[in-house]
Amino acid sequence: MKSKAKCEYIDIHSHILFGVDDGSPDLNVSLQMVRTAYEEGIRHMVCTPHYHPRKCTVPYEELWNRFEIFCAAVSKIYKDMSFSLGRELFFSSSVVESLENGEILCMGNTNYVLVEYDPTVEFSRIRNSITSIMQSGYIPIIAHVERYMCLVDNWELIYETKDLGAVIQMNSDTVVGNQGSKIKKFVKHLLNDELVDVIGTDAHSNSHRAPRMAECADYLFKKYGDEYALRLLRENSITILNGEYID
Repeated sequence: MKSKAKCEYIDIHSHILFGVDDGSPDLNVSLQMVRTAYEEGIRHMVCTPHYHPRKCTVPYEELWNRFEIFCAAVSKIYKDMSFSLGRELFFSSSVVESLENGEILCMGNTNYVLVEYDPTVEFSRIRNSITSIMQSGYIPIIAHVERYMCLVDNWELIYETKDLGAVIQMNSDTVVGNQGSKIKKFVKHLLNDELVDVIGTDAHSNSHRAPRMAECADYLFKKYGDEYALRLLRENSITILNGEYID
């Protein structure tokens, strides 16, 4: 039986909100995903639907409407499951302006923003984007850091990324998945040097991209100990959602 310390995880990155992006298509699938997440030990999820200036631009009001419907439906099944609303921003030159104009959701009621890039992005663009976001008063969380080849090819650039002020998020399936030797080495370097800040499932469905956390959590507790595992799986996410700075 798992100890209480190894439960109540927070999923900082998910596409569980229905009908707003390429994640859950309807409320029924969202509820199936919630059931899986609950069984995996997750007790809080941040709904982070995609925002892309040319692809995913569901209005703020519609997101909130669906979020309220979703939360009400879940509350009838799981009383101890809770949710926050945010967004996963595909970085472009217009994103900073939209942030400054209050047109894009942050992570809960904080100044943290979840940011993604094209996998082939150059590090200079990541560097410049972090600087621009920070100068606008926001803190970027780099989504699924393992996808950007400029970082995978030179993992020590993560030190510079963090020094600039960014938070590093890694997907749970990458920690335990078979992503090839290069990705495995990258993941190992980052975890060994405690360069990852938070883990998310990046769940899009209840099948091959389901909100799985338990296997990743078991591995982290066994390999890296309770203190770092809990920071990755819960404590740092609490800090973010409270709008506080991660040490």
